[in-house]
Amino acid sequence: MKLNHLQAKSQVEIVHVHFHPEGKQLDEYVEIKNRGELTIDISGWKVEAGSPDQVFVWPQGSYLSPFETISVYTKSGSEYSFNSKRPIWNNRGDVATLTDASGEEICGFAYGDKAHHSVLISHIEVDGKEKRTEGDEFVELTNVSESIVDIDGWRLKATRNDAVFVFPKGVKLEPSSSIRVFTNKAPLDLNEFSFNSPSAIWNNQRGGCKLLDYKDREVSSYHY
Repeated sequence: MKLNHLQAKSQVEIVHVHFHPEGKQLDEYVEIKNRGELTIDISGWKVEAGSPDQVFVWPQGSYLSPFETISVYTKSGSEYSFNSKRPIWNNRGDVATLTDASGEEICGFAYGDKAHHSVLISHIEVDGKEKRTEGDEFVELTNVSESIVDIDGWRLKATRNDAVFVFPKGVKLEPSSSIRVFTNKAPLDLNEFSFNSPSAIWNNQRGGCKLLDYKDREVSSYHY
């Protein structure tokens, strides 16, 4: 089915870039998912791997079924591949871009150092209302970009104590969205996480927090 740009943008996204496979480096791939209930004609759509000379184009007659996920591999031998003999996804960071047949961007997906400018620690709620434990304290992260940001393996680290939170596998920040990491909260709502600390983490007078990526590079810091 031919969808207009806004329909396609709301239904199709890049969900994963497997940039550092455990086996051979050429086992890299990028995954595209149809999150909607309509089959989409993706003939002529493109996925670009960080540079204009690394592009895969879907052939005529290509369709993405409802809720289907398809993979585009780096090496040849699969239904969809870049047919490359060398790795194309940078382990330090990269951006995958999905465009439709007219060249309009459907989705961007950033990871590593290419995502650093997109994410910031936007707030720390230091004075929790819960007595003694202050489990309702939280750190808020915001994605200020129009791309999805992969924060799998990224860490929040308090500067005045040893509190550390590691984002689990598969966690992503949607464009222009925020997530919160509480000191100790259960159950959790959508886009919420918890240090699961039995005691308060954030000093009410002063302190700070750092956000580090999967290579321990500083992404953002917040001091109060």
